[in-house]
Amino acid sequence: MKKRWLGLMVVAAMVVGVGCGKKAEQGSVEPVAVPKAFVSEEPAGEPTPIPEARKLPPGTDVLLKGLVMGVRSPFVEGRALFILGDEATITPCNAKDDDHCSMPWDACCDPLEVRAAGTAAIQVLDDTGEVLEQGLKGVNGLKELSRVTVAGAVAPHSTTNAFVVNAASLYVEPEASNQPEAKDAHATCPSCPAK
Repeated sequence: MKKRWLGLMVVAAMVVGVGCGKKAEQGSVEPVAVPKAFVSEEPAGEPTPIPEARKLPPGTDVLLKGLVMGVRSPFVEGRALFILGDEATITPCNAKDDDHCSMPWDACCDPLEVRAAGTAAIQVLDDTGEVLEQGLKGVNGLKELSRVTVAGAVAPHSTTNAFVVNAASLYVEPEASNQPEAKDAHATCPSCPAK
């Protein structure tokens, strides 16, 4: 029970802490075991947009696709939990013509309420049903702005305000194809610091 609430607390902290970053995260990632949830072929089916999926009741099977984005630190250290952002709802800064943000995955030019509506916390559980005690950053190529397809179920403790999905399978698109496509130019975002 304690660990289940960890996911909700982390999601709340991540959403509250969103904003433009001044400095990209640095450091090496030590090799770790790849959880069995990672798959080499994309799960079949039509993904549900995250804003629509947030309305689904706990226990509902769901297929999501998006980029690792929406907050400054989308990965939880030491826990198999990250934030997935809906590409049709929020826009990473590097997909804008006037990109000047050093953490484009935080999508800081989009309003907080839009980022909150367009993100989902994705967690991988262990055999006992608790969040796996292993960080996922760097595992199987997963990093900020990776495009990921997630098949799983809405977590039992998920709410519309703290949307959490228990992943059964995670497909990470290869590096060459997982960069966001440029979208229409947006007005200059005053909240983003210069690189």
